[in-house]
Amino acid sequence: MSIYNALYGRDGHGVGPNEPEKKGFARFCQMVGRDLGQLLGTNLMVCVLCLPAALGVSLGVTLLSLPLTVACSAITGLLTGPAMVLLADCALRSLQNDPSQWLPRAKQTLAAHWKAACGFGCIGTLVLGLLCFVSAFVFEAAAQQGYYPGLAVLVFLALDFLVLAVLGTLCAAVLPLQVPAPDSLLRRAGRLLAAAPARCVWAGVLMLAGIGGMILLFPVSIFWAVLFGFWLPGLAAMQTLFPVLRQEYGVEVRSIPRSTAPDKPLTAQEQKKRSRANWWYYNWGIVAVAAMVIVGVAYVAHGLLTTVDPDYTVAVVTAEALPDEAVQRLQTALADYAEDANGDGAVVVQVNNYTWSADAALTDMNGQMAGATQMNTDLANGESKIWILDDPEGFEQAYGALSEKLGAEWQTKLIPWRSQPALSGLELGSYNTAADGSQTVDIQSRSIRKQKRPSVLFLFMWYSIHRKIDGGIPP
Repeated sequence: MSIYNALYGRDGHGVGPNEPEKKGFARFCQMVGRDLGQLLGTNLMVCVLCLPAALGVSLGVTLLSLPLTVACSAITGLLTGPAMVLLADCALRSLQNDPSQWLPRAKQTLAAHWKAACGFGCIGTLVLGLLCFVSAFVFEAAAQQGYYPGLAVLVFLALDFLVLAVLGTLCAAVLPLQVPAPDSLLRRAGRLLAAAPARCVWAGVLMLAGIGGMILLFPVSIFWAVLFGFWLPGLAAMQTLFPVLRQEYGVEVRSIPRSTAPDKPLTAQEQKKRSRANWWYYNWGIVAVAAMVIVGVAYVAHGLLTTVDPDYTVAVVTAEALPDEAVQRLQTALADYAEDANGDGAVVVQVNNYTWSADAALTDMNGQMAGATQMNTDLANGESKIWILDDPEGFEQAYGALSEKLGAEWQTKLIPWRSQPALSGLELGSYNTAADGSQTVDIQSRSIRKQKRPSVLFLFMWYSIHRKIDGGIPP
């Protein structure tokens, strides 16, 4: 007999045979204490199935590519649908006091509903991807115009996400149910919404808050996502919907078997001991979850508090990757001319070195592809405000970013590296070009030998760092 079945069928110490079923938060705690193992197992399965969707949609949105977003959303949705159904089924069976083992039950649920689950996931993830794309596009367009989206736009986007969360939660809740007559998924979801709109909306809010919070706190929320990210809001949402499901679809709740033998008289010491044992019987899972929650919150808080946001982000585009030592020296040198722009008490300059060249022969294929992907992401997000380019003409021909940001006369607005003694005089070190270390190349002189117009500074924005280098860089 499994540990789960042993705990499930055992009566608590000192619990009377007519003990009423718990409700509300006490019922939630009871389910967590009893079914913690299957909740954690289901959460891990959901994380694995949803990972491709998270990566694919984020890639399409980051690059602001509508075809890529649509393709990734539709394909990866074939996995997210079954994941949501597994999550809802696990929560509903816990609410039903179903004593069956969760892993065979999960296989049975997937075998019975995988077609509908895949269709549901494909459409739902596609809509989610489009909403994320529209949101990113709106914010990017607003940033290029120099303003922040108004309250009306934010409310409209928030309502769109809420509607999707409500419909997705309702569809996931009714999909694994055995209904007497075939009916469309949306019609069944609409039946719940019409019966109890407040409960349905609240269930959607719980799911949106839980999953949305994970996304907003990424990557520090990874630990939380693996342990609690899906089952915690999912169980709360299903518990909210459960009275409506019982009313509309006749979902049954099994009674927990209890001993009918009368309690023998106990001494005060025995009663106290039994009470402590009974408390632990019902609350050991809560203690375990509370401990994990404390660890998760501490992990997230540590990540948020210890992460230092850079005051300035500098992109360095070179045909060959710079050594880490050179990058560190450049960061340190630039920090001496910078100010605490974000007011966090530390001056931090982050240098992102991208391996790319207009002449593919100057770099390796893997480095070229990786560099192009990273630069596209950087340009789309506007992360780097200062760009140091080996080959500005080739960069402009490939990306058109210089003319877009600086205008048609962009060549006259570039700042040569050699014209700034504070930059061209930096000791950036050298690196070996031979395995035996017999040949070295000075980093400062490397681009001078290879490029006609070496190491040009391309400025998106005017920062204090520019003004402090040798008395100022002319605008």
